[in-house]
Amino acid sequence: MIGLVVIFMEGVVVQKHSDVDGRKRIAKRLLLLAALGMSGGCQTIGETRSDRSIAASEPVSKTVAESKVLAGSNPQVGVQQVGFDEWSLARETEPDPIAVTAPPEMNAADDQDFTLVIEPQTLRDAMALEATMNEVEPSQEQVSSSLAAGSLSEDSPSAGPVQQSGLTLSSVEAMALGTHPAIAEARARVAFSTGQAIQAGLPFNPVLQYQSDEIGNESSSGLHTVQLSQQFVTANKLEIAQQVQAHEAERRRSELRMAELRVLTNVRSAFAAAIVAQRRAQIANQIVDLAERSLSSVQDLLNAQEVSRVVWLQARVEAEQARITAENAATQLRANRGVLAAAAGLQTLPADALVGEVGEGLIETPWESLLAEITATSPEITAAGSALERARWSLRLACAQVTPNITGQIGVGVDASTDDTFASVGVSVPLPLWNRNQGNIRSARASIAEASAAIDRTRLSLEGRLASAAGRYQVALERYRRLNDSVLPTSEETYQLSQRAFEAGETDYIQLLTIQRTLFNTRLSVLEAAAEARQAAAEIEGLLVTLDG
Repeated sequence: MIGLVVIFMEGVVVQKHSDVDGRKRIAKRLLLLAALGMSGGCQTIGETRSDRSIAASEPVSKTVAESKVLAGSNPQVGVQQVGFDEWSLARETEPDPIAVTAPPEMNAADDQDFTLVIEPQTLRDAMALEATMNEVEPSQEQVSSSLAAGSLSEDSPSAGPVQQSGLTLSSVEAMALGTHPAIAEARARVAFSTGQAIQAGLPFNPVLQYQSDEIGNESSSGLHTVQLSQQFVTANKLEIAQQVQAHEAERRRSELRMAELRVLTNVRSAFAAAIVAQRRAQIANQIVDLAERSLSSVQDLLNAQEVSRVVWLQARVEAEQARITAENAATQLRANRGVLAAAAGLQTLPADALVGEVGEGLIETPWESLLAEITATSPEITAAGSALERARWSLRLACAQVTPNITGQIGVGVDASTDDTFASVGVSVPLPLWNRNQGNIRSARASIAEASAAIDRTRLSLEGRLASAAGRYQVALERYRRLNDSVLPTSEETYQLSQRAFEAGETDYIQLLTIQRTLFNTRLSVLEAAAEARQAAAEIEGLLVTLDG
């Protein structure tokens, strides 16, 4: 029974199975694991994780064979993204106080047949299991986005070839949350603080002592005593010390949330830059095709002696410059994909194309209520509040430490010379005459003042960072709208008219070339403005954790 309890603590899920041979094999494994659990002082069956994954709140019932299949698959699953369109920022729920509770015991009488399934230990494994168990249906926003992408023309700045499959922002975010070392580091700190909170509430161990006195006196073996002493903690110091460490663990959890938001913000910014680089490479390839067609048309006109060789040379130079631009765009795309891989904590990204529209969802924002919403959900404010509560409990602990602990001692002994048996009882208490913990009490009060000022400083810092990010977003949004709604349609219409006029011989190639360059630069300007707005939006979605305070 002890072995079963140990197995349950390590996160092993039990499931019924009807195969008799499998039942016998699993029973042998259970006996082996039970023997390991009873013989080892530290469990080595699995790793106990305090930072359970999102999908680990409910036991996952799958067979071992299905688990192997899931481990080899890499489904494209999405994580819940902070909706910048709806401004539903990620709200931090009030963390539950840390309580040391015993794990629930297994009801072995109800489970006759067992199959062992290892519970997912990482966020990536949990999302893979959840995505495989539940059929993912495309959301209304994805469907409308696909329809909109299919209806755009080839010349539209935000339209590209419709990708049937590829890397979406949600899939990259899922990989980042499951593999990024910064998140793993923050989780380890949470586990460390949780262990410290458990340790702080444990009482002192009793001390067993053997002592022999007067050995050889009057040719006897002397006095032999066995004593047992115990230090009793007074003034509720253990519970107070545990609360101090519990609030430290809460602060570490807020730092974990900050690490996740920081990673997601970097991923979203890098993804927007990579999408822009990918679209720039597509536009550059279109310009190359257009320049080559123009060169062919000018060559025909030169053969017909309708244009001079100077025009042909200019067309040739323009085609070569277009090829150079396309090569540079491809190089920049590879660099941006490398930056995105590093932001996601990966060595390299899959070779699939990126899927997404950088200019989608850029809307006006209610800045008046945004600051209050960010302040209420920011993990920085939560961490500062946990630090303040920790300082307050530290002051209570410092005051409680003035009350000394009591040490009790009992013993029994025998006098070898007279064969008399005797007992001993003792109590010791330190007298707080000169050291009444004055220095630690003073330091604890200063820590409370420091933590209170840190909360106000964090609020002011959030307000300043929000003003900066909101200003950059608004400027980029206005620039994107003006370019996309007014300048770009005019440039496209001008180019179409100039192209027909050139084909009809009503204008020269130099004028057509100038208009073509203007259209190309306008499309790039639209992409750059959308990327700047998207990066500022990612910072606000990430609750401004990536900006310096």
